[in-house]
Amino acid sequence: MRKALRTFIPVAAYFLAAGYFTLFMPDLLYAFHEGGIGYCEGCHDMHSQKQGRSLRTDDDGNPGSAVFMLKGSDPSSTCLTCHAEEGAFYNVFSSDGSQYTPGGDFYWLKKTFTSIVNGKVYISDSHSHGHNIVAGDYGLMEDRISSSAPGGTYASSAMGCISCHNPHGTITGNAANSRPISGSGSYGKPAPQGTITGNYRLLGGQGYNGGSMSNGVSFAYPAPVAVANALNWTETDSNHPAYGSGMSEWCANCHNDMLAAGRKHPAGSNARLSPAVITNYNSYKKTGDSRGMQAISYLSLVPFELGTTDTSLLNPSSSAGPDTSGKASVMCLTCHRAHASAFPLIGRWDFSATFISDSHPGSGDAGVSGKDVLNSYYGRDMAAHFGLYQRSLCNKCHVQD
Repeated sequence: MRKALRTFIPVAAYFLAAGYFTLFMPDLLYAFHEGGIGYCEGCHDMHSQKQGRSLRTDDDGNPGSAVFMLKGSDPSSTCLTCHAEEGAFYNVFSSDGSQYTPGGDFYWLKKTFTSIVNGKVYISDSHSHGHNIVAGDYGLMEDRISSSAPGGTYASSAMGCISCHNPHGTITGNAANSRPISGSGSYGKPAPQGTITGNYRLLGGQGYNGGSMSNGVSFAYPAPVAVANALNWTETDSNHPAYGSGMSEWCANCHNDMLAAGRKHPAGSNARLSPAVITNYNSYKKTGDSRGMQAISYLSLVPFELGTTDTSLLNPSSSAGPDTSGKASVMCLTCHRAHASAFPLIGRWDFSATFISDSHPGSGDAGVSGKDVLNSYYGRDMAAHFGLYQRSLCNKCHVQD
């Protein structure tokens, strides 16, 4: 009996402990966005007094709006409560530009660089480095250069994380879904029977209102299709989002005119890569070297869209360039990052540099600190990797160098 009792106690303790961790410490077992969104108190203070703050009011002056019972002083500050956590793979706002996420590091919104080239002074203003989210708790303020989205009317004063990401994870607008969301659609996992997966990166779907301060914006295009690595957000040539379709159209929800015909670089599902461009992309390795092979030609600094809605065909570990099916296309994120970069116009590289090795920020530029130069290209020593005379990465597709 004593022996049986001794056996029972540790077994019982094991199950009690397992129950405790499951019920009371869910973060250890499930990612915060495992169900597409997090639990309510992850973002909201239900009674608003827990942290010594008074009830906030909504846009109509009504007290206690759930939108404003937030753990941060504004929506983006609330998001950054987790997404600015040093050392976390999901950090998108580091203290030194070291987060090499596909969207970029909001750190660059705090950095202005000044350089002198051929006797002329050039300023790379912090507000030109990204989408200027308003996150007062983190010192991030409204864009002082553009009052609205380039090519559109979305007000800069309303710009924040929830302008793009739907914090409640619905698929279309704010209406309830016909089936429960079982998880984010970011990672290509099939949804359990009777459920659906949410949008890629919780991006607002067709009909989304663009956030609580967007003044009547309604998204015309659905969220894009893409697949990423769930636990490793460091972008490399063999670990990167596999973009399927719809990215440029989704960007056009706010940047309406950017897809219009005219003197703009083509982008979108109809901007298919021509056979010549596909050949260029797959053979181009660097200036003066076009001996590349399709199987290993992918360059994360110049991504492309595969032209599919089938997530089973999207492999975020692939190093292959576009195939000859003719479905691949150029998209907004081929040249730009979604959050921020070290370069003007949220460029993936310095568009104004004749030689990539002469990019700014560069050594000796005013404003440069720490590893800014190395971090600007995601840890790549560009001169060592491509050579001192590597020209613009536009040549990955166009080969004019």
